[in-house]
Amino acid sequence: MKSAPSIAFDYRPAPAIVALAGAIVAAAAAAAWFSAAPTALRAAVSVAATLYGIVALRRFVRVRFARIAYRASGWTLVDADGAEHAARLASHTRHGAWIALDFRLDGRGGFRALVGPGNADAETRRRLILLLSRAEVVQTG
Repeated sequence: MKSAPSIAFDYRPAPAIVALAGAIVAAAAAAAWFSAAPTALRAAVSVAATLYGIVALRRFVRVRFARIAYRASGWTLVDADGAEHAARLASHTRHGAWIALDFRLDGRGGFRALVGPGNADAETRRRLILLLSRAEVVQTG
């Protein structure tokens, strides 16, 4: 008898994505200074872009779940305290070496994970791609 496919891996945001997002925030803050707007408006836009960027980066870096697992019972997200939460994979997308996973949790909203070279090894990503493609065949077939 064939066993059900399973995978489990620790999740943390990829450092390359954090660095790239930080550079975009800096560019957005600097862009206001290249306009012909009054100085006060340029300063306000620059500060607003910086604050929004810091808040968004902080939310991205402070993940709610430290581990993602798929077992015979379905998807499970494990928080920092070790508590397991059942989840449903709402969607997934592959962009080159990166895989975006969008989970839905009962009564707790959603959780999005971006898995790539910076936070998962090549073998884990390969197994995840195979698992997701196998799940698509089951859903459509």
